[in-house]
Amino acid sequence: AAERLTAVPGVSLAWERPFFKEFALRLPRPAREVRAALAARGFLVGPVAPAEEGDLLLVAVTEKRTRAEIDGLAAALEEVCR
Repeated sequence: AAERLTAVPGVSLAWERPFFKEFALRLPRPAREVRAALAARGFLVGPVAPAEEGDLLLVAVTEKRTRAEIDGLAAALEEVCR
């Protein structure tokens, strides 16, 4: 999921360190706006975490999420981040 989401232009991992099911994304738009737009599209992500260089969006993905769901989230994220 992290690999697919960071393929969206302008989206990157907040930190390059190991993680298990949760990771933070640095976004090209304010994280609160992105979170609200994704929620409107049926994707619940978050919360937003404040950081010195701008807000980060926390994402948790478990083994119960399908590739199609992750691809859908990535497509919605790409649409929202344009």
